[in-house]
Amino acid sequence: MQNINSLRILWLLVGMMFSVPAFAEKLIVKDHVTLREGPSRSANILGYPVIGTVFDLLDDGQQVRGYFHVIGPDGRRGWVYHRYVRRETSDIEALATRPTTAVHFIDVDQGNAALIEFPCAAILIDAGGRGDIASDHLIAYLDAFFARRTDLGKRLATIFVTHTHVDHNSNLRRISERYKVGGYVHNGLLNGSGRVGANWMRDFTAAASPLLANLAVQNPMIEAAGNQGVANETIDAVKCANVDPGIRVLSGGFVDNPGWPDGEFDNGNNHSLVIRIDFGEASFLFTGDLEETAIETLIDRYAGTAMLDVDIYEVGHHGSHNGTTKPLLDAMTPEIAVISMGHEEPQLPWAAWAYGHPRRDVVTLLAAAVSRTRSPAVSVRVGDKVKRFFGFSLTRSIYATGWDGDVTVNADTQGIRSVKTGE
Repeated sequence: MQNINSLRILWLLVGMMFSVPAFAEKLIVKDHVTLREGPSRSANILGYPVIGTVFDLLDDGQQVRGYFHVIGPDGRRGWVYHRYVRRETSDIEALATRPTTAVHFIDVDQGNAALIEFPCAAILIDAGGRGDIASDHLIAYLDAFFARRTDLGKRLATIFVTHTHVDHNSNLRRISERYKVGGYVHNGLLNGSGRVGANWMRDFTAAASPLLANLAVQNPMIEAAGNQGVANETIDAVKCANVDPGIRVLSGGFVDNPGWPDGEFDNGNNHSLVIRIDFGEASFLFTGDLEETAIETLIDRYAGTAMLDVDIYEVGHHGSHNGTTKPLLDAMTPEIAVISMGHEEPQLPWAAWAYGHPRRDVVTLLAAAVSRTRSPAVSVRVGDKVKRFFGFSLTRSIYATGWDGDVTVNADTQGIRSVKTGE
């Protein structure tokens, strides 16, 4: 331990003695990282740079198996894993002009609604919520958004509905009649508690003039895409002049049982769309209400790839005990997690209190997996089981609409910039 501490002190001293090029792209160590000889966990260790150490990027900043090739303040070259560093530039003007995105996790009580804002467009993932108050808040939020983004002409490029449950699609009609919609992407299953909204949206898109894209993403389409997910003109309909976001569906409705127990196949949650969004080096994953059996299938499908490795995770199934697993978090290595769920009050059926959302065991798993810290620490309430809640001290970057109100994650093409709450 003494040798390691001495090495860390040496890194700081050397960093003070050497200067770096004025406008080079840089990496700043944000968490405990290991400098290695090669882009692999098995490569020899060169040192343990302290938090705040600045590296210059080599090889045009390209990653190799998740590692950046860098040169340190002492001139030594090596490799650092991307999760433990953040990418920066000393050119403030360049930083200010980078394309940006914002993901708005809107507080719709017990439900889901996420607005993704791009430089040239916006999409919506789910349009649910519990009751009229939540519905009115969602519409007011979208009205305010479009009043600010007048360039979008009150148009949503795509509405994605992960599955046909009312807490995910109850506001489809209000939204589609109030704003312009470019396309509708869903899992192709029109049963479940949200079937009325799903059938209405199907009919709405078929009757619209001009005709709206209506795409059901189901497992045969996913299988045909291999291990890269599905990305076509309907799913990935956003292409901005200065950045081309990547939007793809990694899982959809299952036409045939992939080997699950019958009860699991009949569970609509397991047919949720799983959506990945890439904006430069910032990445986001939405898993709907996918549960453990389907999560295992998802992990198996993308094993050996980086398709599940993302920065931001919208926590599955409102923080339910069966919506997040350790293997999934290991595959994601998230920096930040956001839970879309209701408030502990009111203590009514169909509210978060009645479901025990979010569960203590899931928040504990998230706290061990999320790499960023939340400062200052906050005290929140988590469910031990249905209708029973306890205090939880939170020091990691885990946010929830039930604790924080509306949550907005801001990013640019180099990664996550900030998180805002209560707006």
